[in-house]
This record gives sequence, C-alpha cells and structure tokens, in this order.
Amino acid sequence: MLKIRDGVDLKELEKFGFEKIDNGYINTYLNNKASYGLNGIQIDTETRELYAELMFEQIELFYNLIKADLVEKVSD
Repeated sequence: MLKIRDGVDLKELEKFGFEKIDNGYINTYLNNKASYGLNGIQIDTETRELYAELMFEQIELFYNLIKADLVEKVSD
C-alpha cells in the first residue's frame, strides 16, 4: 500500500494537479468533476492512503509524486 508521508503538507498535492474534496484530494484523468471516485488517484486525508485506477497517463503522475519524495510504502 502507498501513502503520503506523514511530514508532508497535503497542500503540496495541489502542485501536482490534485483538488481538495470533502474527505481528501483527487486527481482525475477524466477531469470530470461529476464523477469523483476511482477514476484517477484519490488520497484520503485521514489515512493519507492512495487509491488509484491507473491508466497510462497516471503512471507519470505517480512517478512524479515518488520523485518528489511525497510517497512511502507501508505494510498492509
């Protein structure tokens, strides 16, 4: 499982195209505000866990988050 590191200010995600929603942040490859959910990458603000349905376009975003040292792997 991947999550955003505890020391990271979640507002940093906005630099990567994420939008704040009720219970987290979302970055959708469809850019369709009416269809929030697993149609991109979603981050829960409480647990900081990443949920994703990866398409080719999202792989580069995941790479950029990891490269910016915002993501860590945690055991299930």
